[in-house]
Amino acid sequence: EEKLATLLGMPSTCPHGNPIPGMEPKLPPHEHVSLAEAKVGQTLAIDRITEEGEADRQLLKFLWDNRVRPGVGLTVTEVAPYAGTVSFRIGGHPVTIGLAAAAKIWVYDPARIPAARAARRMAARSS
Repeated sequence: EEKLATLLGMPSTCPHGNPIPGMEPKLPPHEHVSLAEAKVGQTLAIDRITEEGEADRQLLKFLWDNRVRPGVGLTVTEVAPYAGTVSFRIGGHPVTIGLAAAAKIWVYDPARIPAARAARRMAARSS
């Protein structure tokens, strides 16, 4: 276990952003909400895909195919509660997902984390 952790660079989270038990986080915890709670116009960063989301292979494939992964920034373009969807852009790429799927994605406002730490976090997650 220790050799594997060393080989992988001592990650504190899995590829989906969930904490690995026994590994110290690289950054202090921050406030996050589910993407289903986001507001139009917010620019957010993806913190993690919940364990419930990890268990849904079709959802994971959809998210990865659409660049929805920890550390990636997005801008919310529409929240349609009556349609049951949330839409956002990652770069120039538009994505729309159901609110149930959005509830399995935790996001945070990178502006609420000091700039240097936010940059390190995004760099670590995108590699």
